[in-house]
Amino acid sequence: MAGRSEITVNELSGAFKNHETADTIDKTNDHVIPDAWQYRRLLLSFELTAATADDSITIKAGDGEPAFRRSLGDLVFEAEGGDPGAERVVVGPIESARYLQSDGSILIDVAGDTIAGTIDAYALP
Repeated sequence: MAGRSEITVNELSGAFKNHETADTIDKTNDHVIPDAWQYRRLLLSFELTAATADDSITIKAGDGEPAFRRSLGDLVFEAEGGDPGAERVVVGPIESARYLQSDGSILIDVAGDTIAGTIDAYALP
């Protein structure tokens, strides 16, 4: 997935551990979780510091096997916006059965002129 910004995954194990630095939303290049095949379920947390009603985040449905639930389609979040336009959004579980791409990745697209903030990804044990 050349050009997409990679997201760091925090692997949860049921014990305390240091938190990885959040990744900055890249609305120019979108995002990828490479080697997502190794995670059955993920949680994604978006700390939006700016967003309007025209901004969105899309987790792309898988493009083939093993994403046997891909027919459920993309998962789209549309920002509420407003003043001051900040939101904290958590989505999950993001399961490989719906979102895994044929190359083993998961794709996340961001759209809109004002969307800004960070993304954290957590792999559930």
